[in-house]
Amino acid sequence: MAATPLISVAQRLLANVDADHADYSETIVDVAVRNYRDTDRFEREVENIFHRSPLLVALSCDLREHGDFASLVIAGRPILVVRGKDGIARAFLNICRHRGAPVTEECFGHSRRFTCPYHSWVYDTEGALVGNTDRAAFDGIDVDALVGLPTAEKSGAIFAILTPGLAIDIDAWLGDMASALDILDLNNLYRHRDGLPAESGNWKVTADGYVDGYHLGYLHGKSIGTKSITNRNTYDLYGPHVRLGFANKPLPAMRDLPEDEWQLLNAMSLVHYIFPNISISGQPNGGLMMSRILPGSTPDRCQVEQFQYFREPMTTPEQIADADYKRELYLAVTRDEDFATVMKITDAMAAIPDDAMRYGRNESGNQNLHRWAAALADGTTPA
Repeated sequence: MAATPLISVAQRLLANVDADHADYSETIVDVAVRNYRDTDRFEREVENIFHRSPLLVALSCDLREHGDFASLVIAGRPILVVRGKDGIARAFLNICRHRGAPVTEECFGHSRRFTCPYHSWVYDTEGALVGNTDRAAFDGIDVDALVGLPTAEKSGAIFAILTPGLAIDIDAWLGDMASALDILDLNNLYRHRDGLPAESGNWKVTADGYVDGYHLGYLHGKSIGTKSITNRNTYDLYGPHVRLGFANKPLPAMRDLPEDEWQLLNAMSLVHYIFPNISISGQPNGGLMMSRILPGSTPDRCQVEQFQYFREPMTTPEQIADADYKRELYLAVTRDEDFATVMKITDAMAAIPDDAMRYGRNESGNQNLHRWAAALADGTTPA
């Protein structure tokens, strides 16, 4: 079933305000603390989730033209994503086939050629090796291109599997989440600067914060939570992915207005969580913040990168100043409130190894996240 229109989300949020609670799941769910801390489980998560699932590696708007590219590292895999001359976005391992150096270290850029800094081997936008120094010394080499990764583009986003040779079925992976992303109109965005990094704790505890509407008025009671009616969320589950609706304080005042006069940007907020590690916060008629969770080398730490996107390029001094302010503001809130709390939770887990994290019926986004993470880590899918 395709994602419902945003007016339907607003109607449900208003009903939740009237009912005095969020959408409820059927049961309470416990997740064993050892599932967050166990090194073997963490290594299975990296291998079976981050290395073998389609990951969102760029938005289509980041790669508008032939030669536009992005590079990043996820779970130890360096990645180059580039728009080819045929208009197709492709992902490669960002590893020169000669001696393994990255062929670019820019986060975003534009180039028709990628030259390894070590020995000046050159690759084009389709990944082909088109030049190398001292060619006679390498006559007969058995490589002619960067290592390609399974790649697909859908709903304004580019996905890749970080293990070469696997099949990618993006329609099956996204399911009805694709129609939810279509509503966001991700193609018509403009990124403002590179991402801002921040350290956090365990990647799943960090992800918990992005799919949890329960904490907003408490942890963020003096910052971004001031505009919301806490714990009245809607949760639309699309396989491993989730769309969260947040009721904003102006929503009840719209009750007596015709629905075509509802100002949805004021009435509600949205978060789309694309499993396993991408949160997109915002609406079709406004700016968006994309957050990417990058698991660390151990279970207890990860890094989060935040990117700000707007509906038009920020060009005037006033626009740039305002965009920079929002960029730093959201980093400060998440770093000093969310991630600081996540690191304390992660570190405290050592004291309660035989206990559990408890997810109430109002936390169905969290329940869904852990159900899918556990199943995929074990090489299965939820029943």
